[in-house]
Amino acid sequence: MINDFLPCWFMLTFLGMVGTAHGEVRTTSVHYVAVVIPHVDQQFLGNKSTLLFYISNSYALKPLTKLTVTAYFSVPHVKYESLTIYPVIYGKDSGYYKLHLTSLAAGKCKIFLIIQSRDKKNVFVSFTITPDITNNLYRSTHQDLIWQKGVNVKNSTVGLLKLQCLGSFQSTQYMAGMKGMSGNAGMKGMSGNAGMKGMNGKAGMKGMDGKAGMKGMDGKAGMKGMDGKAGMNMRADFGDWKANREGSGTSWQPDSSPMFSKILSPLGGFNFDLMGTIQAGYVNDGGKRGNKGLFTNSMLMLMGNEKLGGGILGLHFMTSLDAIINGRYGVPNLFQTGTEVNGVPIADQKDPHNLISELALSYSHSLTMNWSGYIYGGPVGEPALGGDMFMHRPSGSEIPEAPISHDWFDGSHISFGVATAGIVYKNKLKLEGSFFNGHDPLQLYTIGAIEFNSASMRLSYNPNSDCSYSASYGYINSDVNQHRFTLSAAYSHQYSNGDNLSAMAYFGQNIFHGLPRSNGWLLESTYNHRRDALFMRLESVDKTNDLVNVPAGNYTVDKLLLGDTHNFYSSHQIDYGLGFYVGLYHFPGTLNSFYGKNPITFGMFLRIRPT
Repeated sequence: MINDFLPCWFMLTFLGMVGTAHGEVRTTSVHYVAVVIPHVDQQFLGNKSTLLFYISNSYALKPLTKLTVTAYFSVPHVKYESLTIYPVIYGKDSGYYKLHLTSLAAGKCKIFLIIQSRDKKNVFVSFTITPDITNNLYRSTHQDLIWQKGVNVKNSTVGLLKLQCLGSFQSTQYMAGMKGMSGNAGMKGMSGNAGMKGMNGKAGMKGMDGKAGMKGMDGKAGMKGMDGKAGMNMRADFGDWKANREGSGTSWQPDSSPMFSKILSPLGGFNFDLMGTIQAGYVNDGGKRGNKGLFTNSMLMLMGNEKLGGGILGLHFMTSLDAIINGRYGVPNLFQTGTEVNGVPIADQKDPHNLISELALSYSHSLTMNWSGYIYGGPVGEPALGGDMFMHRPSGSEIPEAPISHDWFDGSHISFGVATAGIVYKNKLKLEGSFFNGHDPLQLYTIGAIEFNSASMRLSYNPNSDCSYSASYGYINSDVNQHRFTLSAAYSHQYSNGDNLSAMAYFGQNIFHGLPRSNGWLLESTYNHRRDALFMRLESVDKTNDLVNVPAGNYTVDKLLLGDTHNFYSSHQIDYGLGFYVGLYHFPGTLNSFYGKNPITFGMFLRIRPT
């Protein structure tokens, strides 16, 4: 396989470190070779590109397979972001490490690699990538690069990439620095006493003690050190893409979606992070049937993963305190339907989430250059039906109310028994199927009987970093058997000033034997601007014999909800916000005598979540 890529190899040599003898710290130079292999069949500027790194001993050319490689990527005016490099194996070949990246802006980009050997020694390597904006390509140029010991390597044609080595080594006692792009300061060794200047020369990256950060291209934002206490993104569970893509269960959302999480300390070889939200406040639903009172919504997710057997083993745990705090009847939510307590349907209330809302494992692995696969399942999980759960998707995560169309789209997100398998093509197209328990999870405090009586399939497509589309179909074996069909389109865009716009549009249809098909439509969006998150949700849903204590019939209910959350305080990677919202309704006049003519919902709340 190596010979196939000889025309486009770009070779660099760097120093490795070897440990101690007789209690005395010693530094020995061990040479390795890293080969960067651009994939010329990938897209260019503004799209995802793939790099393969082949790392071997420079003398014996023996591949090194037990390395941990961490990558950081930056473009002008954008903060450094963490990328994940996965070890990949093709046939009998080994020593390959794959990196996907997307160039978001014109100008020179930078990649920093931190390569850790089995004995926990670290090597730093960095590159610049220069795009040819005129031809919308990455162009290679001829440039002489001087390596250690006077070796002169010619950077001839490297596919469509120009890769320039900026730095090469670090050792336990090496105290001399490498000049940055500004030429004003160097990168010190493991003592962490001096930093590497950024492109503007205003800030540096400290050593492995993790006490100082590396500023971005604009010098305004930093990345903490290798202690992992701040600044690093969680690697994904289901493939070699950004963790931002992964929604609830196995669902996808846009890669550019904001990710609110708190990185936790590694444990037992696993990387962990904490996600979720807690909302507590007061709501008055208005009208004749509207309830009022204090409420809480909570959904906390502990996610962990570890590299295992060339793939990623993931742990998924989600909990909610709703049932303990709110009781079995949940939160006031006018026109909400769908759940029973002791055989009696809940009217105008959102039932609480289960104490254990997810308890599952996953394993993902690359299969070929273009294909990868995964499995997911456990006693409590989310099947591949509908889209991202409403409290998780970025377009609606700030909204404290569940959609009244919840059971037309993502109503099966908690199931006692789930088994899902999926296959992914070129990290853009995904087909997955699930067997799951279609009965409502009525045991709020324990895990109910695990069954596999229902099935679903979902097709997802992410054409670029800002968009994600899905279609799903499922048979749900519940008290009343039904079929469900869903379509969704999600959009998220990160602006250069740090603002983010996320939006979601979906259509859901429930099909019952002998009854008219009922449809649900929803459009929601959240605009994050500085400390504020402005949100909106517009939905229309057919309540066919769903409403309680009204004459049987098909009633179309429309709802518009508007609100804002203002972050007033942040500490230890936790944001605290105060919010308010109003809800307006439109429904057939035959319901006026039950709900009132123009009910108006008003609520205010405190929101706590990871930064």
